[in-house]
Amino acid sequence: MQEIIENISLTPGGETVLTGLRGGSPSLVVSGIAASGRNCCVIVPDEHQVPLAEQDLKLFSPSRVISFPGYEIPPYTPLSPDQQTTAALLAGLYLLESATEPCIVVASIEALMRRVIPKNLLSNLAELVMAENECEHERLIQSLDRLGYERTSLVKSVGDYSVRGGIIDIFPPPFPYQADIVEAPIRLDFFGDTVESIRCFDPVSQRSYRELEEAFLLPVHDVIFPDEKKLEETISYFIRLADENQWDEELVGRLEEQLASRQHFTGIEFFLPLFYRSCSSIFDYLAEDTALFFYDRQAARQTVSLVEERIEANYREARQHNRPALPPDELFLSGGQLEENFLHFGQIHCGGFPAPGQQEMPCNTQDHQLLKQNISMQRRQHGLLAPLTDQILDWQRQDQQVVICCRSPKRTKNLAELLARFHHNVRLIGPPVNAGAVRHIPSGELLLCDYPLSGGFSLPSENIHFLSESELFGEMRLGGASKKGRRVKGEPVRFAELKEGDIVVHRDHGLGLYLGLSAMEIQGVKNDFMLLEYRDGDKLYLPVDRLNLISRYEGLSDQQPRIDKLGSQNWKNVKNKVKEEVWKVAQELLDIYARREMQQGRQFSPPASLYHELEESFPYDETPGQLKAINDTIDDLTSAKSTDRLICGDVGYGKTEVAVRAAFKVVEDGGQVAVLVPTTVLSEQHAKTFIDRLQGFPVKIACINRFRSSSEQKKIIRELAAGEINIIIGTHRLLSKDIVYQDLGLLIVDEEHRFGVAHKEKIKKIKADVDILTLTATPIPRTLQMSLLGIRDLSVISTPPEHRRPVKTFVAQYDDLVIKEAVLKEMHRGGQVFFVHNRVKSIHQMAARIQKLVPEARLAVAHGQMTGSELEEIMVSFVNKNIDVLLCTTIIESGLDIPTANTIIIDRADRLGMAEIYQLRGRVGRSNLQSYAYLLVPSLEALSKDSRERLRALMDCSELGGGFKLAMSDLQIRGGGNLLGISQSGNIAAIGYDLYLDLLQKTVLELKAGGGERPSEEIEPEINLQIPAYIPEDYIQDVSQRYMIYRRISALSALPAAEHDELADELEDRFGPLPAETNNLFAVVGLKRKMIRLGMGKLERGAGNLIFSFTANTAVAPAKLTAWLEQKNTGSKPELRLVPDGRLVVNTKATTTEGILMAVSAILDELAALVS
Repeated sequence: MQEIIENISLTPGGETVLTGLRGGSPSLVVSGIAASGRNCCVIVPDEHQVPLAEQDLKLFSPSRVISFPGYEIPPYTPLSPDQQTTAALLAGLYLLESATEPCIVVASIEALMRRVIPKNLLSNLAELVMAENECEHERLIQSLDRLGYERTSLVKSVGDYSVRGGIIDIFPPPFPYQADIVEAPIRLDFFGDTVESIRCFDPVSQRSYRELEEAFLLPVHDVIFPDEKKLEETISYFIRLADENQWDEELVGRLEEQLASRQHFTGIEFFLPLFYRSCSSIFDYLAEDTALFFYDRQAARQTVSLVEERIEANYREARQHNRPALPPDELFLSGGQLEENFLHFGQIHCGGFPAPGQQEMPCNTQDHQLLKQNISMQRRQHGLLAPLTDQILDWQRQDQQVVICCRSPKRTKNLAELLARFHHNVRLIGPPVNAGAVRHIPSGELLLCDYPLSGGFSLPSENIHFLSESELFGEMRLGGASKKGRRVKGEPVRFAELKEGDIVVHRDHGLGLYLGLSAMEIQGVKNDFMLLEYRDGDKLYLPVDRLNLISRYEGLSDQQPRIDKLGSQNWKNVKNKVKEEVWKVAQELLDIYARREMQQGRQFSPPASLYHELEESFPYDETPGQLKAINDTIDDLTSAKSTDRLICGDVGYGKTEVAVRAAFKVVEDGGQVAVLVPTTVLSEQHAKTFIDRLQGFPVKIACINRFRSSSEQKKIIRELAAGEINIIIGTHRLLSKDIVYQDLGLLIVDEEHRFGVAHKEKIKKIKADVDILTLTATPIPRTLQMSLLGIRDLSVISTPPEHRRPVKTFVAQYDDLVIKEAVLKEMHRGGQVFFVHNRVKSIHQMAARIQKLVPEARLAVAHGQMTGSELEEIMVSFVNKNIDVLLCTTIIESGLDIPTANTIIIDRADRLGMAEIYQLRGRVGRSNLQSYAYLLVPSLEALSKDSRERLRALMDCSELGGGFKLAMSDLQIRGGGNLLGISQSGNIAAIGYDLYLDLLQKTVLELKAGGGERPSEEIEPEINLQIPAYIPEDYIQDVSQRYMIYRRISALSALPAAEHDELADELEDRFGPLPAETNNLFAVVGLKRKMIRLGMGKLERGAGNLIFSFTANTAVAPAKLTAWLEQKNTGSKPELRLVPDGRLVVNTKATTTEGILMAVSAILDELAALVS
């Protein structure tokens, strides 16, 4: 291979065709040329091949790999690329412009056709910030505004910045730092106008983790608005163009207004030449010595023709409707211009037939088709590893080296353990892999690299075989994502869901209205209070250290509850009644648990080699929650006690994989498995998933539902009774009397709460004799998880699988062209589209409109007014890919996981709630393909502030599981009741969901600890020391963030002291040094923690004294207290005295805040020694 690389001619205009390259070998050639000191540009035919090419190049090359993303928005549509894409493009251009060493560029042919911002502009615009250097605070903020950044209260996505006193958080596009690329937000800590430090931080936990010496702040938009004079010229030029081209006056007026107010409107990218009279292309950024590599020249030419057609067609349509649109040659390079640009560089074609004048160079590489066929044929009898091992040993006997490239470090470790059982001498290596260096390693060592390869290949002349684990074991997924400089994400920072006017529950005073935070000065001391309003306008000012007494009211219906009267007995009576009920519920649940613990079950054998191969063929790395769920389930099955586990996790979070593994374990031991689902659609989908996952394994799977003919059903029933079917998947048809098993070992029930009462009774009867696994997608609040742990075996999967791509989300004004392009784009890649139109009245008109726009699409309509069987038939057709576009109301079945449906268009998104859109968008993005969500609104300008904020929040959380926590939905609350299996709706409605769960959790813990008595009232000490203890507004300006921090600080009284320090560190990291008042607040909560342990209810400061009140259940021993008082009062005037109502009065000379806090702390420490 090295000889071929050295002989390739790279003279400008010269073309070489390399024939015989297989699998990922083109990337090995590119890395060889890059190693000789040349710049390289790899050109792939379409966008989805960019990450695969980038991945393979990083496996073989130590050079920097820069990928240029395409915009993925159709030409001339009112859409803008998502912020991440623009940031990646600008970062790529800057890296090229500032490169001092050769690098490798990867781009799709379509990305090369777009014109970009002029060369050298980025270097002039980039802001360099250095630690321990002067940087004018105000000037930096002005620069950020000019570069297109948006000021927010919390920095979560690229393009955000926030200012909090002397701290500025910024999320810039990726920038070079030493030999690294920083892809994280940064925190600048100022002292005056000096940058004291620059730190990277995690946008989820908001905690910083890495110090930098410098940072480059690049623009986040490719349109940078000029100064006033130039902007006026730009607008005049735009108006002149509008007159010449007779553009629609209303549209022109709207755009003119947006330009004048410096707004980045959607589709502004198609007006790039207005701002830069001479735009560049990516070719202008490439170094002169760059070698162009075409991975598939023929396919690239076809893409160019298709893109040119779309550009021309969309431009014609824009002209016909008089929409503002600049000529294509100002925005794009034509096919002819591309060819002209190619002539300036040496060109290498990987594959294809040489044309006249092109140099041909044959390369001797081989793919692994035969090996894959051999493994596939032998898999049922011998498993997967045995034939693979035979082939590896055969190569090693011929003194040939084998490298297996794995999807991730975790998979490398797993595979190394499996191969060690076949007596392989395994050595682990990391990227970049140098073929020359590999040749010098003894062939007896099997090399495992912890980085993926898209397709394996062999180099016969060099006796090296590169195997791709993904190719051999399962479907290819994107792996090896760069995690440089990233740390494990901490707890997400949550925004409060509390808005003024919301109903809240105060544990002692009942239901009131939240009216916000209020600063008040009492006796010359300023503090913050939460203002609550009760019936008849009574107001309660709650000190912020007592916010843990408050929770947002969540009932079980939309019905508004009655506000309580402050000081009335009614709330106390309601609460006591509910407490009684909770106590009964907890006892009932614990009795059920105890009975089940005693029940003996079937004990299955530990997992064997076939099971381990099934693990290895899973195309994702298991998430921690998923792995724990799998291990817990297998432990249950292999133990003597009967299995009854509940697996909870959102749709697409990997519950089915837990079921597949459990089912396989049972089948491995000769048992049968029944999978019971509530709907025909889900049965079809589960059958598809099980068949795909267990392909090649000795398992027979069947599905029974009303879509099977009676003869098919009879055949299935016969084979099931004879033991020929190992896994049966079906609806309630499985509960019929004619269904008989030869040896049923496990029943898996999906969404049990969706079955009717009669079916539930039948399930209960089966449960009595069989191990059971229950799956649910109902979200479970954390408090309920805590309550259920130890009452029933529960596994919660709370994070989605890694390497799934975030859903790219576009908010756009309703536009036929956007719909047409989105549907066609998805259909061209063989996918399906959800179109959500939430009005049954006009849904058929919308269907006719879409059919007219895309006549070739197979379209179906689904809405809630159809019969169940009609709906089911349509959904089954959609699952089986007989429908391209499903036009539906928001009834898209939540349990559906359709990997081929990767585009969702939501009409009138402004009318839907955030939780609803989030749930709907979750229906796509279930595969390794990029998925898209289009949120259509009538007018972007007319959106209410609330709608804008909602849609922005959704854009921010396009990352899967990106720390985005939605307010509790009705579904979640119903789910809680269903899981308890006991109707508690009346009690939950009376006191609110949070308080109900809190009572349940505490009661369960009390009962489990062996206390048969009802739990005693919890102490919440009241402290009034007349000192300022609050968070100043200028420290945390955003009210909702301040409220959340207050909640977290007030909760510290029930947590260990280490949590106290952790939160104080976090605030210092995020907002700067703690103000004295906030330090006081932490101190007060620390005192409260000590008081709770001692059983003290109140602490007050009087004139020259401190008054401590004991509760009836105080932990302080009376005899010890009396002795201590005698010991302390040695003088003529007693310093401490116990008054008849059980209060301890301590004289103090302390007048400063610090002195008072120290005096209180000292007394509490001494009292702690008197605990009985």
